[in-house]
Amino acid sequence: MNAQLSLLVQLQQFDLNIQQLDDQRHKIPARIDEARSALDQAISRLEDIKTALEKATTDRRSGEQDLDEQESHVQKLRTRLMELKTNKEYQAHLFEIDIANKKKDSLEERVLLAMERGEEKQKELEEVQGLVDDAIRSFTQEKTQLESKAIDLDRELEELKVQKEDVLKLLDKSVYARYTKLKSTLKVVVVAQVRSGACQGCQLQIPPQLIADVKRADQLLTCPYCFRILYGEDFPSSVPEFSTAQEAADV
Repeated sequence: MNAQLSLLVQLQQFDLNIQQLDDQRHKIPARIDEARSALDQAISRLEDIKTALEKATTDRRSGEQDLDEQESHVQKLRTRLMELKTNKEYQAHLFEIDIANKKKDSLEERVLLAMERGEEKQKELEEVQGLVDDAIRSFTQEKTQLESKAIDLDRELEELKVQKEDVLKLLDKSVYARYTKLKSTLKVVVVAQVRSGACQGCQLQIPPQLIADVKRADQLLTCPYCFRILYGEDFPSSVPEFSTAQEAADV
């Protein structure tokens, strides 16, 4: 059995596991941002309600001030009735009082509407504040879990890289250079298994003689179509499966 082939199979498994964990690690910031986005939306809604409540309060206070001034004006008009001499002046003044009272009624309605809006917004504010509190707790919990997972992944990645370096120390430089060149082209799988007479890299059937040579595993052979380095279906691989790789995929 070609020892270099065994090392290549192990190296590829390390690279695949490292890539898998690294992909999961890089997704964590986006997951945190996604969780924060839900919280930001809740906070934004809360701020909108606060703004609406402040406006309703301002409208009510402004209306109450205008109403006080109008009531004072009506009172002054009523007091002046006693000073009028002629019936014509009296009737004209009554008309003026009637107009002033209608304006006062309108201001009272404005104040009541502002009060109703304020009460509605206050109730809505309390409800949404509860939702925001829940969102903060949920975000904090999820952020903590994701940050903890990121730390675990960083540790596992470092462990894998150390183990990969142990393999590289045993691998011939020329073989590693060949592996690296293929990887730069093929991106993912460089060392492919021959199964049911087909290269599992490109899924094409390979010549019978090449299959027999691959089974002997005494040299590095490549697929005639995709140029991946081949190993047999019964190759006695000692490839270390990193136990947390699948767990990371579930993040």
